Amino acid sequence: MNWNQLQYVLMIAQEKNITKAAQKLYLSQPSLSMSLKNLEEELGVEIFERKKGVLELTYAGELFCHWAEDSLRSKQILSDQLSDISSNARHKIRLGISPHRSLILLPDVLTDFYKTADNCDLQIVEEPTYLLREMLEDDQLDLIIDVPHPDTINYQSELVAREQILLAAPKAMDKQLQKNLTLDGSLRLTADLKAPFILLTEKQIIGQISQRIFETSNFRPLTSITCSNIDTALTLVARGLGICFAPEVFVWQERFADHISYYPINNYRDTRQICLVYRKNHYLNQHLQLLLDIFRRKIPLLYQHQPSYK
Repeated sequence: MNWNQLQYVLMIAQEKNITKAAQKLYLSQPSLSMSLKNLEEELGVEIFERKKGVLELTYAGELFCHWAEDSLRSKQILSDQLSDISSNARHKIRLGISPHRSLILLPDVLTDFYKTADNCDLQIVEEPTYLLREMLEDDQLDLIIDVPHPDTINYQSELVAREQILLAAPKAMDKQLQKNLTLDGSLRLTADLKAPFILLTEKQIIGQISQRIFETSNFRPLTSITCSNIDTALTLVARGLGICFAPEVFVWQERFADHISYYPINNYRDTRQICLVYRKNHYLNQHLQLLLDIFRRKIPLLYQHQPSYK
């Protein structure tokens, strides 16, 4: 038995087909079949059985796959630890962050990071929350800046800031919205608010929060547009096509400053948690630990800044 055979079995289990697994592994189908046959003979059990044209794990196969995943993970951790010992080790960090947040958080953080980390490659993946979480779970990312992960057993979610959700409206609507403002400057969602809403799909965290705000406020929005990108929604708001909800981080972006006003929502004061999310059972190399430390220091300082919403 060797490390390659462990990876082969996991790929066959994923694809449920020898030919497809061989293609993914850049092997010939006969070679992969022979490797599986040799492994099953060595173990004395069948790992797969054919059901309705696909390969399914046997009970022994399920046990083997769990062990193989743990073994490959332990091997990677050991490799990373040994690599860290070498002063010439070059690390790679795969960081996931939403596009709108990267514009605000990354310039200062990475400026500090590369003052010290001169031997590290950084891959930045900018995607919405649901895709970042999937990529973290598939081991395509090492760290994401995101809301807390629901799996608290396998993932660490370090709270570094709380983010307010605001209502974004074209500056041309400022006078119209005055009647909905309370003494503290927050905006009431009431039936006389006739502006069309630009909504995010419910795959997006903001889309889910929008629905909660409407329910909490007992408010039925006039919807004109639904989209899947908060930048698109705010661009449409800037053009005067409607209003939308947005994270407060957008207040700090200069590109919308002349066109959009932001209002706290009177009927909804919950905040969104911003966390550093990573696996509990993965080794954190020295560069990743350094990056985490800088995020821990920098992000709270950014969110302590109290923006002028209008």
